[in-house]
Amino acid sequence: MKNRDRGQVAKASRHQGYRGRAFVFCFLVLLFGAVLAGCGVQTSTHYYYYSPSWARDGKLIYLGATESVNRDILGGQLSSNYAEYTMTIYPSGTGESGALFDTTSARPYEMTCSPTTDYVAYGDSLRSGLYRRVVLRNIAAGTHTGLEQLELAFSPGIKSFDWSNDGIKLVYCTSTEIHTVDINGDNDTLVVADSNLEFVAWKYGGRIAFVRTSGADKILSLIYADGSGRTDLAAASSVDLPQISSTNTDEVYGVVGSTYKKVVVSSRVRSDLIASFTGEFPRLSPDTTLLTYSKSTETTGIYLYDLSAGTETQVK
Repeated sequence: MKNRDRGQVAKASRHQGYRGRAFVFCFLVLLFGAVLAGCGVQTSTHYYYYSPSWARDGKLIYLGATESVNRDILGGQLSSNYAEYTMTIYPSGTGESGALFDTTSARPYEMTCSPTTDYVAYGDSLRSGLYRRVVLRNIAAGTHTGLEQLELAFSPGIKSFDWSNDGIKLVYCTSTEIHTVDINGDNDTLVVADSNLEFVAWKYGGRIAFVRTSGADKILSLIYADGSGRTDLAAASSVDLPQISSTNTDEVYGVVGSTYKKVVVSSRVRSDLIASFTGEFPRLSPDTTLLTYSKSTETTGIYLYDLSAGTETQVK
C-alpha cells in the first residue's frame, strides 16, 4: 500500500473514533438528563398547622397546609405545590375532619365561631392592617341547611370583629369607631366613637370589650351594645387581645407582653396565668377551661393549655 493510501486509512480511522466518542458522550448526556427528569426526582412533603380557634361544640378549628417540593438528584428544585385548608379536631387529638374548605388563595384571619350556631367568621383581604371583608361560612358536619356562605364588605376596612352573644350580630371596630351589624349586613349601628382603637370582643355576656392604645399603654374598656355603661380600666388592670369569660362575664382574659393574664373588671384585680407566654392570638374554650394557640417561635403546632392544671399539650 502506498504511503498516501495508508495516511488516508489512518485519517478515516481517526474520524470514526471521534464520531464514536461523540456518540458515547451524547448518549451519556441524554441518559443523565433522563435520570434527572425521571427516576432521580425526589419529593419532600411538609405539613403545617396553625391559627386555632374554638367551634361551639368544643372542637378546635384551625388552618392546615401541605407543601410538596420536587428536586433533582443534585438538589435543584424542579417544581413545588402548596395547599392550605381549614379543618377541625377534638382537643384530645381525635376526630380530625377532612378539609372543610380550601383557603390556598385567601387565608382566613382571626377565626371566631358563633356561640349559638355552626358558623365561623374570619377576616379576608387583609391590606395595611385592615380587613376589607368578613366571611361567614357554615362548618356544620353532614349536610348543610340554611346559609352556606356570606360576605360583609368594609371600605376601607376594619381592624377587629367578633360575634354577639346571641350569634345574630357582629361587632367590629375601625381605628375610630365601634359598630354592631346584623350578620346579613343590615342595621349597622354605631356603639361608640374613640381614637386608636385596636381590638373588640363580645360573644359572651351583654358587654363589648375593646382595647385602644394610649401612648405605650393598652387600655381595656367595656361597654354595652347600646352605648351605655362604659367602664374604662387603668393600664395596670388592662389586657390586650381580650376575651370575656363565658362562665363569669366579669372576668376578661388576655395578654400583657409575654404573660397571659386574667382581670376581674369590677375589682380591677389582674392576675398572672401563664408566664413566658409565646402563644399567638390565644383563644379560650367555650367553657373557659382551656386555651389554644400556635407559638410565635415555631412554624407549625397547635397547643392547648389547661388553665386549672397549668399544663400544656400539643395537639398537632
